[in-house]
Amino acid sequence: MIEQALRDRLRPIVRRRQSLYLAVWLSVVWFMLGLVGAALIWAQWYWNVRLAGAMRALAAVFVAATVYVMVRSRRVRPDYRAIARAIERDHPELKALLLTAIEQKARGPDGQLGYLQERVIGEALRHASRTDWTASVPLVRLLIADVGAFAAMLFVLAMVWPAGGMPGAREGETTSTRKGETPSPRGGWQVSVTPGDAEVEAGSPVVVLTRFDGRLPASATLVYTPKGSSSQRIVLNKNLEDPVFGGVIPSVPGNTVYRVEYEGQRTQDFKLTAFIYPELRRADARIVYPAYTHLPEKVVEDTRQVSAVEGSRVTLTFTLNKPVATARLQARDGSAVTLAPDANRPGVYAAAMTATESRRYELLLTDAEGRMNRMPPRFTIDVHKNLAAQVKVKFPNRDISASALEELTLEAEVFDDYGLTGYGVAYAVAGLEAVEVALDAGGRGTRERGMGFQPTQQRQDPDAAAVHGQDARATGKQAMAYVLALEELDVAPDQLVTYHFWADDVGPDGRMRRSYSDIYFAEIRPFEEIFRESESSAAQQEQQRQQQENQQGQSEDGQQRAEQLARLQKEIINATWNVKRKADQAGGLEGNAEDVEVVAQSQDQALQQAQAAQGQAEDAESQSALEAAARHMQTSLEHLTTAAESVSAEELTPALAAEQAAYQELLKLRQRESQVARSRGQTPSRQSARSQEQLQQLEMRQEQDRYETQRQAQPRQEAEQRQDLQMQNRLRELARRQNDMSERLRELEAELRQTQTEQQRQEAQRQLERLRQQQLQSLEDVDELAAQMDRPENRQRTADASRQLDQTRSQVRRSAEQMQQRMVSEAAASAARAGREFEQMREEFQDRTSGQFTQEMQQMREEARQMERRQQEIAEGIAQELQRRQRTLTGPPAGEELAERTQQQQARAQELMEQMRQVSEAAEETEPLLNRRLYDTLRQASTGDLDRALDLTGELLRRNFLPEAQEIEQRAGEAVRRLREGIEEAAEGVLGREDEALRRAREQVEELIRQVNEETARGGRAGGGIRDPNRPGDPNAIRMAGGMGDANSPGDPNGAAADERRGTRDDLMRGRDARGTRGQDTLDTQGQDALATGDRAATRNEAEATRDGQRNTNDGIRTTNDGVERVDQAGGPGGVFRDRTDYQQRRGPIAGRDYRDWSDRLREVEEMLSSRDLREQAAQVRERAREVRTEVTRHGKEPQWDVIEQQITRPLTELYRRLSEELVRLESDKAMAPIDRDPVPGRFDDMVRRYFENLGGGQP
Repeated sequence: MIEQALRDRLRPIVRRRQSLYLAVWLSVVWFMLGLVGAALIWAQWYWNVRLAGAMRALAAVFVAATVYVMVRSRRVRPDYRAIARAIERDHPELKALLLTAIEQKARGPDGQLGYLQERVIGEALRHASRTDWTASVPLVRLLIADVGAFAAMLFVLAMVWPAGGMPGAREGETTSTRKGETPSPRGGWQVSVTPGDAEVEAGSPVVVLTRFDGRLPASATLVYTPKGSSSQRIVLNKNLEDPVFGGVIPSVPGNTVYRVEYEGQRTQDFKLTAFIYPELRRADARIVYPAYTHLPEKVVEDTRQVSAVEGSRVTLTFTLNKPVATARLQARDGSAVTLAPDANRPGVYAAAMTATESRRYELLLTDAEGRMNRMPPRFTIDVHKNLAAQVKVKFPNRDISASALEELTLEAEVFDDYGLTGYGVAYAVAGLEAVEVALDAGGRGTRERGMGFQPTQQRQDPDAAAVHGQDARATGKQAMAYVLALEELDVAPDQLVTYHFWADDVGPDGRMRRSYSDIYFAEIRPFEEIFRESESSAAQQEQQRQQQENQQGQSEDGQQRAEQLARLQKEIINATWNVKRKADQAGGLEGNAEDVEVVAQSQDQALQQAQAAQGQAEDAESQSALEAAARHMQTSLEHLTTAAESVSAEELTPALAAEQAAYQELLKLRQRESQVARSRGQTPSRQSARSQEQLQQLEMRQEQDRYETQRQAQPRQEAEQRQDLQMQNRLRELARRQNDMSERLRELEAELRQTQTEQQRQEAQRQLERLRQQQLQSLEDVDELAAQMDRPENRQRTADASRQLDQTRSQVRRSAEQMQQRMVSEAAASAARAGREFEQMREEFQDRTSGQFTQEMQQMREEARQMERRQQEIAEGIAQELQRRQRTLTGPPAGEELAERTQQQQARAQELMEQMRQVSEAAEETEPLLNRRLYDTLRQASTGDLDRALDLTGELLRRNFLPEAQEIEQRAGEAVRRLREGIEEAAEGVLGREDEALRRAREQVEELIRQVNEETARGGRAGGGIRDPNRPGDPNAIRMAGGMGDANSPGDPNGAAADERRGTRDDLMRGRDARGTRGQDTLDTQGQDALATGDRAATRNEAEATRDGQRNTNDGIRTTNDGVERVDQAGGPGGVFRDRTDYQQRRGPIAGRDYRDWSDRLREVEEMLSSRDLREQAAQVRERAREVRTEVTRHGKEPQWDVIEQQITRPLTELYRRLSEELVRLESDKAMAPIDRDPVPGRFDDMVRRYFENLGGGQP
């Protein structure tokens, strides 16, 4: 027996060991029971069995095992020896003292311990008082054991507790009474209903499945009652094999109660709680512009894109479908703007911000239940920088040489986006004070001085100078003109007058800033300059020229060095002026110090050249001029060096004045008399720029060889081309959509007048609401176009169009409001007016091409069309299977195969939507219209539950619920159709309208056939052949082969326009050889790259022909005023080569000299076509024509016209027919299609043609 004191010391350790024992055993037992429960749940799912009894038994075992372990742990007697060993293991200094004390027993007669025993126990107690024996059972081990026990308890409770959800035979089914199980002991029915009580989105369909275990009823009926409506019944269909009845609630408008009735029994009532995601209904923007813009406050309604000036105050107001818990605008960089709710208007939230930079936001909404809006709408705030005024000199926009008595007319143009505070011209004579003239609205100028140039004595300008100006407060382009009378400036020959234009506006900080044009030079020339024509012959001129070149290689002439030095000094002046302009606009030289150093280095080089030339000067006047120029250069170099070291822009003004004075001194070195001669060579002219005008006016006695030089029109900048194309495409699309909207509204108005039932009226109202949503989408597109026009790079070109677009936007907005107010007739009229205005604006832009995203959009458009065809095949397969089921009940079900195809269709749809998302993100900056259309299509596909519809269709097909699958498949097919239409609409902006491309391609093919027929007819007449009017190349045969789809047919309302387009195109092609690249077709998007290629090829042909003509001048080509006449080596016309190559000199697309142009045009047709088959057919014709051409040129013989007929004309005619059929298919609502496809016999061509003409014209 242990002493009581020692027992008290060991009691805390005993309690810890008991707690550890209990926690470990409970963890083991509970974890094992949890594994058993998980196995039971898996068995229910895998073997499609119900094990509710086993689960209840498992719960009972759980309770019993827990009680047993707890009781068992309390009854376990403590093992003091084990405790002592654990303590001594932690405290080896005891040396078995505690074990010895525990083993001591009383041996005396009165139960007392001996002396030694008491001492041993006492030593143990003293050790216990000095140390903590409880550390033998660490607290960490106890905590780990308790946490493990708690986790095991949660695990087993999750497996056996009813709230954890006990899955049924399939994933997603529930068998508890809480989720749909309805036991009926009276009849022995065991029913489970899916989804039971659930939350569904308002307006979405719900699939209800009822499973019976054991007995099966003959039929089951779904009864559902939407809140506020009467009950509706749906007969549930049973699968042949599975004991499941299923049906679909088409739409859940609100909270709905439903149940299943069977064999006189019924399940309990289940509730479908309808919810709606937070959604944006309307967004308005109020813009308060900065004061310097003088623009009134602007309110933009129903917009997703706002354009504002830098520093504007923008207030965005959002109207939601319901109040939300949080609403914020999330930017891409992670910053967010929290929206504040309007206390007076529930569901209205607003945010105000200062527009400092362009940002793109997403509106993130979260309601009280934690639901977020599924597709956050995007908002764009485009901030337009307040750019400095742009000054452009119009005349003379170059340096000139003028007389001292001359009056110079100076003209310029200034543009500023938000108004000018002043503008004018400044001029200065080198070495004198600069004069600044501020032009006013009264047509006169106010002269000011002190512009910072080196001051000299004051000069008074006369008041009679002619000055023309515009209102300085007006925006847009302003014209400036000033007449500078050099005589009144008292200038002398060899002096320098510089001038530039300036303009003042207000910067974003509210302070005035000034912009300058380039600086220009007016060099005062002597009153007499002599240019004498050299009398030497051509051979002597050539010899002199060679001698001069040899002399130049050894030592340059002093005059030439002076000219080079003057040009270098002029470049230094221009460079200094440009650096000064940048410094004035930037407010200092901090970013331009390196440029100043470069200019200083150039000035140092010019100074060295001037000093070297000074020593080689031949006369005192030249030495004096060079000495003065060097002195001014030294002054300029000192100021430039100081400016670079001190980073001070103030030093640039005296440096510029010194540079101009140095250049004026160099002008005195010009020679007054020159001898010139006309040379046949193309050696560069050594005359100075000032002498070129006089040389051009000099009448030379020697005749000039007047060879025409090939010229090309200067192309517009690529950026402007691209921007103009985008805006033109948007205007065309907006015009088309508004015209279609007007037509559909008028049709809907007629339907509303004829509606008789309430259901018809509701359907018409739904159509009107869909049209209103489309009009609101058009309004967003108008906002995007307005933002594009307001960009700085486009603002100057599109100022008028932007103002007109604002007016047209009001028409679109008014049409949407009128549709909301059920004013259909007025809405149609507003849409028609908007369409006409868009069309007028479109006509102001020229057609350009955009080659970006062409390949991606072609692939996406083709994939969408194929996906729609596959969806139609799935629908046909379901319909055929339903018909087979009605005829017989035997045979294997086809649901698995159709479900697999549906699953593949779902995967393709996901891939296509991912590709759309990638292209939309890539096109956000460069193609905003494409980005918006793809984004909207993607958003509609996501909110339209395309993926869910395909998933439900596949699930129903696997269960062989064909009627329900057919109903859901119809929704999926409609979503696929809308997806295809959205992609095609987006592709039109990049690829152009397919019908327009086909129409242009057909016109091209018809022209190509006509050219081949003309050549074949000429060859047939030359060989004695007779042309058959009924052969395929005949124009009538072409039109009849096209299925009466020609542009001239009465059934085509666009025939006149097509004739006009074709006539313009033919004229353009006939004049291409003469005009080169000047001819510009007004084509749509898709065909412009091809036409540009053709124009380049035509220009290339001209260049080759020109080079050939120049190369063969000495070999038998004589040029006359009327054309080119071929002569042989003997000097007479004709020759032995004439008969052999006569057909090659004739005009013709195959054997003649028009082959390259004909082939290029056929290549254009190939590039216009989007169909691979049509492209291959055109390529085959082009390849055959190339082979025929190769045979003709190789053997030099007459072509075989029958081979051309078979291999070229007939395939081209077939291509024309296929193009016409494609046009009829695309324009089925506008063009007449033939009743059948059988060809019309040739002898009945005229009769059939007159029949259709009379039929189309309404004649009997």
